[in-house]
Amino acid sequence: MQLSFFLFLSSCISLSSAFRDFKILSSSEIANELFNLSQQYPTFATLTTSQKLFGLPQAGTTNDCQGFPLNEAPGCPNYIMTILDPVAYPPASPQTSRVPEVFLSGALHGNERVGPTAVLEILKLLLAAAQCESLPNIPTPTNGNSPQGSEWLLQIQQARSCRQDLLNEGITDSQRKWLARLVSTRRIVATPMTNALGYDRNKREEDKIDPNRDFPFDQKPQECMQTIAGRTINELFQTHLFQMSLTYHGGTEVIGYEWGAYPYLSSGNISPDHISQYEIATGYSAFAGAFETTKAYETGTMNDLVYAVHGGMEDWAYAGSWDVEKVKSCTPTSYGGYPENKTQYNESTLRTFNMLIETSNDKIPRHHLGSTKGLLNQHVSFENNGHVARNIRLGLAAIEFVQPYVSIWGVNNVKLQDDIVPLMPRNARECEATKAVKVSKNLGNVDIAWTVGGSFTVDYTTILYTKWENVPNDMSCSLQPLDGDLGQSFQEKEAKHGVTRWKHGWEQTNVDFIENDGEKYPVFTAKIDTSSFDVGDRIAVFATARVDQEWKNVPDGARPIVPVQSHVVNARTNEDWYHESAGKVIQGQLDWYSIPLTLVITDDDEVSVEYLSDRFASPDTLVPEPREDPSSQDGGDPNDNDDFVEEERITHDDKYTNDNTYGNGNEFPSRHTIVIILVAIAAFGFFTHKIGKWVRRRKSGRQRVNVLDEDDVFVNEFTFEEDIQLRELS
Repeated sequence: MQLSFFLFLSSCISLSSAFRDFKILSSSEIANELFNLSQQYPTFATLTTSQKLFGLPQAGTTNDCQGFPLNEAPGCPNYIMTILDPVAYPPASPQTSRVPEVFLSGALHGNERVGPTAVLEILKLLLAAAQCESLPNIPTPTNGNSPQGSEWLLQIQQARSCRQDLLNEGITDSQRKWLARLVSTRRIVATPMTNALGYDRNKREEDKIDPNRDFPFDQKPQECMQTIAGRTINELFQTHLFQMSLTYHGGTEVIGYEWGAYPYLSSGNISPDHISQYEIATGYSAFAGAFETTKAYETGTMNDLVYAVHGGMEDWAYAGSWDVEKVKSCTPTSYGGYPENKTQYNESTLRTFNMLIETSNDKIPRHHLGSTKGLLNQHVSFENNGHVARNIRLGLAAIEFVQPYVSIWGVNNVKLQDDIVPLMPRNARECEATKAVKVSKNLGNVDIAWTVGGSFTVDYTTILYTKWENVPNDMSCSLQPLDGDLGQSFQEKEAKHGVTRWKHGWEQTNVDFIENDGEKYPVFTAKIDTSSFDVGDRIAVFATARVDQEWKNVPDGARPIVPVQSHVVNARTNEDWYHESAGKVIQGQLDWYSIPLTLVITDDDEVSVEYLSDRFASPDTLVPEPREDPSSQDGGDPNDNDDFVEEERITHDDKYTNDNTYGNGNEFPSRHTIVIILVAIAAFGFFTHKIGKWVRRRKSGRQRVNVLDEDDVFVNEFTFEEDIQLRELS
């Protein structure tokens, strides 16, 4: 007992010491970390340079960026990392052309140093979570001695290890799953050191030219696209359809959006997309948070909070495809010139929310950078937050907001596995098995709980359900119906409205919520009557939502006087919105659908709800069978992975709650409370033992102590003698 206490205590100390303080990284450190990420996570991450990808020159001389990976010429390579789930989005597939895209720029100004480190840390988090959540990615083998069995066991060990590593760094299980979902449902493109030469030299400009005056929006043709940094971004935007983007800067502490250009300085300071930009910026600021020396980010137009510029990246990315009077093709002479047609844009390319993030008053802050402790908590503590930490959260929020989604959370207080698992094929109907619950026909009403993400206001949400045989072919596990016409076979529950976790101040409203890992999230609930179905029926249950419809409104005073123009707004408010460029497609839709839940109807009176499936289930495993007598069951399948893939199983502390129906989330003690109780109990046992030992005195001779408490993981791993000499159990 005493040894267990010491091991337990040392593990607690180890866990607390595993939290990592952030520091501003040098250009060589970032370059090498990017290369290491590409080697460690080759399935998800692709690292290249704008020189290799687009044939651009390198800025600088032989004295710059020496020894950097992928550097094959004098000067500095401009690194580009792309993160994508290749199984969810195979090359040249229709779904790959429609994956929402986000761009992160670490530093246009080389002496503004928070952004590059924040972007790198975002990439590290996303990749670690996605890789970890994907394990195991092969089915449980029938023969543990087979090559597949050995690989499965290895993946189980890796899953255990990486999940604990993330916990040690402050990333909870639910946060890991959220990060993995982002990776598996978006394409993320990042240039941590956009102005690579400037960052290496710690200079604002690239060879005395300001990259944030280098874009063809209200700029002279000979004074744009002079820098490799500007050309790198231009090439990326020409080959993608980014809906969301962030550009990190420094020198003040604000989040700025349109307008930031001189033509809109004196009249019409706000854009047609002002309503959505204001709400998104407010969401960024709230999630980024404050800390002991710094308040939350102020938000507003760049003209109001910073200053107007000619040739700014933000206004170019937002309006270059539609405010065409401000755009003239560039004719620079630097680096041997740049083809004029490279800055001729179609009507689709440049409609991006590219917000300015002024990270810190000091361009190179030395203190208050934050740590990984509680990094992704909704209400991060002042002492753990900082300039880098809050911009990691802010960047992740941009990736979250790019597209709405709906997820069925639970059935009758049973939390379901996540909809999205990285590297898992998304075939048309595999979710008929991979997200299935057995329910008794005699149960009557079944409670369904679901959440909405990637948005702020839920204008309309409900549950649709029917037999799987009646589900239209264009509505499946991986396809969203675009026209909203689902036929006549679906039954629909009463519509609801509300908010998501991202709506500022939602916790002060009277909404239902779930609590997981100490965090609260708004939840919607509805009841389905199972008595009307027959035993053996498989019922497909979809949650659907319509969100953020206020965003389509243009406020008074906006200039120019046109409808909302951004992709991210029209993609969720205008079903006629369609844009295609460079093989990428954005199709507007009003209604968003969850991956469906399958209810398998039985006549079992003993069990009301039983979770049947895992990520590798197939539909033929869902045929209702008589339940075995527990007394006839053996010790279980030694190859069963229940112990390892714990998030795919029922956990009682994941039940959804609210103040009126399900409680207030306080039924179970918090993790910190449990730790305190365990330490107190262990300490009491330790001192009781010491007192007893003092009374008894030590008997002569060495006496072997062999206490094998099967509930004590530490004692199970070791035997020990009285002098605390340890050896592994054979």
